[in-house]
Amino acid sequence: MSAPPTPVVSVRGLAKSFGGKTVVSGVTFDLMPGEVLALVGENGAGKSTTKNMLCGLLTPSDGEIHVDGQPVERVDRRRHGISAVHQELSLFGSLTVTQNICIADLPGHAARVDWARAEQRAREQIDFLGIRIDPQALVETLGAGKQQIVEIAKALLHAGKVLILDEPTTSLTAVERDKLFAIIDKLRARGLAILFISHFMDEIYRVCDSFVVLRDGRQVAQGRLAGMSQRRLEELMVGRTLEDARIEPAPPTDTPALELRNLSSPDFRDIDLTVHRGEILGISGLMGAGRTELAQAVYGLRPATGELRIDGQPATRSVAAMKARGLCYVTEDRRGDGLFLNRPVRENLSALSIARFVRRHLPGLGFRGERDAARRLAGEMNVALPDIENPVDDLSGGNQQKVLLGRALATDPEILILDEPTKGVDIGAKFDIHAAIVDLARRGKAIVIVSSDLPELLHVTHRIAVMRKGRIVGEFRRPDYDSVRIISLAASSAERQT
Repeated sequence: MSAPPTPVVSVRGLAKSFGGKTVVSGVTFDLMPGEVLALVGENGAGKSTTKNMLCGLLTPSDGEIHVDGQPVERVDRRRHGISAVHQELSLFGSLTVTQNICIADLPGHAARVDWARAEQRAREQIDFLGIRIDPQALVETLGAGKQQIVEIAKALLHAGKVLILDEPTTSLTAVERDKLFAIIDKLRARGLAILFISHFMDEIYRVCDSFVVLRDGRQVAQGRLAGMSQRRLEELMVGRTLEDARIEPAPPTDTPALELRNLSSPDFRDIDLTVHRGEILGISGLMGAGRTELAQAVYGLRPATGELRIDGQPATRSVAAMKARGLCYVTEDRRGDGLFLNRPVRENLSALSIARFVRRHLPGLGFRGERDAARRLAGEMNVALPDIENPVDDLSGGNQQKVLLGRALATDPEILILDEPTKGVDIGAKFDIHAAIVDLARRGKAIVIVSSDLPELLHVTHRIAVMRKGRIVGEFRRPDYDSVRIISLAASSAERQT
């Protein structure tokens, strides 16, 4: 009788503290060769800290890590064969694919790099992953999907035993996700152990064999996914029973709030849309379809021709004019365009509504009520943070997203345009955000949601407009939603459907 296989990695009672505060404790699991293990939990649950201990970026405060049965005090990625693809890509856009993949281990010596050998290494990794990418191409010329593949190829050079993938599909289209899943299947067949961190339940059930659930820094469950229902897994993550997942928004009114007529730019053409008060309109499509460009043009961030009306009256397309008319736009790029990363959470929450707190007749004495309002808003958005004076960059990605959304809601907008509103947000926060959006619509607000997450649009919207190559090629109303038709229309050259 053969002996059972040895775990590639075993952790026992893993813990980490910062400044006397324990953020992770009691993490215990085995990761076997060829296994894909899901590490799941809400934002702030301790997933990133656990990941960083496993790939050597942090030293555990307590507990044990064993690699191939041998204890290690701190993981060394080269010696132990553990590598990670982090949520924020670490590529240099101005360097080539080859330079990025081999940058941590360039062949040759300090005086002369063997670039031919480096390109051969890069090409071997790319060929194994099954994606056509020119090793000499600059990374900045690649789309998000291919950049993600380059990041994986870079990590695979040192991932002899374990590859950690942290939210690897956040910026990918449905087609690109399927390609990534096929790559994961190839890596699993090669015997590589994979730790998979994701907020998307469908992805977890597609690629993972087992799971570990973290909540508030502690491990609360683990096991095989077979036989574990999605609803039960979600409830373990959030620590409460979720209401029925399908939210039914109230019927919208017949009063137009936002009207677009023949809106055109280099990125989109002949856009005709009407959003009514109380309506939630979703805009679906593949990356490059022109969805974000359209949202930005409406807000005045991009030039465009055509007519725009708010409440039946012509409106000037400028940021100042849109704000004055009660329209607010929330960017998809919270780090690049949305948040002031080195400023306190308080300032980020109040940035759009700061005028209401200014002591106009007593300059230099600060902003009355700003701190209390920011603290109240952080509570309403369920932002997990030690103090509102901490820099927003200290927060997890999901909590940063909550701050971005909270800042917009503080202005009490009449029309709200949300670009990927739940990007990087955990299942509990996503549920709360969706409920908040539906509540805004019930109060007569007009909502536009641009999202790559089709289940999200099916979940909360009254109507979905599908964009392809800069045009609206179809519209679907809630009673007639058909995910297969929507995806097919977004990816095909079919004529407009309604």
